[in-house]
Amino acid sequence: MKPSKKILIITYYWPPSGGVGVQRWLNFTLQLQKRGWDSIVLTPKNPQFEIRDEKLLEKVIDVKTVKIPIWEPFNLFHKLTGNKDRKNVQQGLVLEKSRRSLKDKFMIWMRGNMLIPDPRVFWVKSASKKAIELIKEEGIETIITTGPPHSIHLIGRKVKRDTGVKWLADFRDPWSKWDVLEKLDTSDFVRGIHRRMERSVVKEADMVTTVTDAFAETLNGEVSIIHNGVSLDYVSNEQVTGSEFTLGYFGLLNEMRNPSQLWQLLDQMCREDDAFEKRLRVRIGGIIAQPIMDEIQGLERLKHRVEFLGYLPHETVIQEYQKCNLLLLLQNKSNNSPWILPLKVFEYLAANRMILCLGDRKGELGKLMSNKDVGDVFAHAEIDLIRSFIIDVFENDRYPNQNDRQSLLNQYNHDNLVEKLEKLLLHL
Repeated sequence: MKPSKKILIITYYWPPSGGVGVQRWLNFTLQLQKRGWDSIVLTPKNPQFEIRDEKLLEKVIDVKTVKIPIWEPFNLFHKLTGNKDRKNVQQGLVLEKSRRSLKDKFMIWMRGNMLIPDPRVFWVKSASKKAIELIKEEGIETIITTGPPHSIHLIGRKVKRDTGVKWLADFRDPWSKWDVLEKLDTSDFVRGIHRRMERSVVKEADMVTTVTDAFAETLNGEVSIIHNGVSLDYVSNEQVTGSEFTLGYFGLLNEMRNPSQLWQLLDQMCREDDAFEKRLRVRIGGIIAQPIMDEIQGLERLKHRVEFLGYLPHETVIQEYQKCNLLLLLQNKSNNSPWILPLKVFEYLAANRMILCLGDRKGELGKLMSNKDVGDVFAHAEIDLIRSFIIDVFENDRYPNQNDRQSLLNQYNHDNLVEKLEKLLLHL
């Protein structure tokens, strides 16, 4: 009997959601559709995300999307605080405050110890019920859940137990070993609950996928790897025009990623070299923690070379890459950063720009870039090496080696990745 190509994808992040969380399954869904798969997406009707990208809605016009209401505790918090900190709550920037009010501390403790596994857990019951209805009405034989938020996997577990449908659970980021749990003051008891939930999902799902080999090893089960990647539509061979030397960073910038030593180095290089200072531009797009903006504004020379762009739609971000000579990639300063291979690195490769990464050279990202002339990975404290790398790109107008770049794009483009995903789905 030929396997059914009708699937139900359950996800919290779906257009008009912006940011990196929506990109993986947005692209996989569209690619599967081109291959003849009939995808139905189940997603919240009123999700509490602040990062919106209305332009993405145009991409999913032909994808059947079912939306049902969700209640999130953020709503209650906004009422208690008069809605003043809505943006900070949504982006987790309340964790970055140097001075926290009693309400801040209570909210952090509640998030870390009461909302298990995450604040979207209140959607599990209604979403599970709706998913079961869709399975019966549409004759669906396979469901896919993608987290975070990892409460989405609890929906998959419930539906699997009640219907016996085939279930693929996709982990985009860590769950029980999430590096933010410590900042949330999560107790050992609650961490144990996270571990047990995670184990049950890995055990009960028919297939588990994640983004790197190192991450897969932490899940303690049979796990397949579907890396992050990039659409070939974004591949550009254009070079920068003009005399400015532009360093770009695009994404969330919080204390866990803040490259303080890099900001100080750039300020020093401006003081030491008038030509460098005159040409340097730093463009930062995304949600930036206020203490980091204050830190940069406190650097006498660098502050005049930096432009904060705020949150940008994805298509605009792709265009911004083309204005840069060097693209900055920042990994969290945490124990699990070596497991992560961020989507951003593939977009940077597509943009044909050298990559300056601050992170773990021995991790997945370091392995990817090892022996490839497309950029380099440095520890935050390797100031002399970082300086030499920046000067090399600045003085020699460096671009990635095209053979190395093409080799990576061939491996990590969505067309090839979805081919592997399709094989996994057909063998469920």
